[in-house]
Amino acid sequence: MGVKAPGDPALGAQNPHAAPAAATVVITGVSGFLGQAVLRRLAGSPSVGRLVGLDIREPGFRPRGLQFHLVDVAGSDLRPLFEGTDVLVHLAGVHDAIPDEDLMARVNVGGTRRVLEAAAAAGVSKVVLVSSAAVYGAWPNNPIPLTEDAPLRPNPGFPLGVHKAELERLLAEWALAHSEKGQAAVTTTVLRPAFVLGARADHAIARLIRARVPLTVGGSVAPVQFVHEDDATEAIVLAVERDLPGVYNVAADGWLSRDELRALVGRKVQPSVGPEIMERALRRLFSAGLVDLPPSEVPYLVHPWVVAIDRLRAEGWNPQHTNEETVLACLRGREPTSAWKAAVAAAGGATLATTGLVVAGLLRRRRRASTRG
Repeated sequence: MGVKAPGDPALGAQNPHAAPAAATVVITGVSGFLGQAVLRRLAGSPSVGRLVGLDIREPGFRPRGLQFHLVDVAGSDLRPLFEGTDVLVHLAGVHDAIPDEDLMARVNVGGTRRVLEAAAAAGVSKVVLVSSAAVYGAWPNNPIPLTEDAPLRPNPGFPLGVHKAELERLLAEWALAHSEKGQAAVTTTVLRPAFVLGARADHAIARLIRARVPLTVGGSVAPVQFVHEDDATEAIVLAVERDLPGVYNVAADGWLSRDELRALVGRKVQPSVGPEIMERALRRLFSAGLVDLPPSEVPYLVHPWVVAIDRLRAEGWNPQHTNEETVLACLRGREPTSAWKAAVAAAGGATLATTGLVVAGLLRRRRRASTRG
């Protein structure tokens, strides 16, 4: 039986059996905020017998029995670490954009390729890939909401969307190779979450919200959508404990208007600037290393890319947090780090926390230039 395309709900459906009662689970990126949440849940799961964690830094939460390996998935020999593994949860990667695009691609795409090669050699029977709803792209003609059958068309140059779409392709090829070689059937699950927020979230969008920047660009009326870190965790755990072949969107019910988000974040005054000026400001700041929001992310702040969650809900998953609760949980979360505060001071207000003011300054400079004779 052939393997279905990545967007097909029957992807991996050739394996009707549930995961082993005491499965060995490998979690890549186990020290990240989402990896830690998944680890906490699986550490108490009766379906899991052995947990293996991989990351380039030590995990803050390290339950008894966790076999942790300090490794770089893009450069270390992974095959011995996957011996006896039943389920792979792949979270490792560079999730905030960096100016070094080659390094980011090496880790995200090259690292995933090496992880899948190791999983194949070890005979892993299930892979849970955490992708992103960003793979649909943010476009003015997107339907509201997007279903899993929508085409993948991430905005060019935005690494989160482009890389995640490539990872989904690699996983589909991996499953197809198993089928063509006559190997044991595999189950592959792709989860496409909206931006994951919560008290422990640590990425560019979470830092923007905590800095009271309401993610708005002048003229944009597109809705916004998030998913609480606990709900995202439960979706991953469900895919580990049960077989969920195919692709599933993961998000809170419905979405917020830009005005609703602005009211939640609490910043009442923000310069209204268009996408082109915002991109120009971010290009300067990003290339200088002062912000971790690339100019290629601007379309995601302008155009709609909210998703439907009916497919995952039909499998028994239900989000327990609304978009509003998710944003408020993020606002109540961790304080900016000392490095973040130092960056704010060094940039003279030219960080994500004050990008709006920087753009306003560019506007003022343009007006002054236009008055000179």
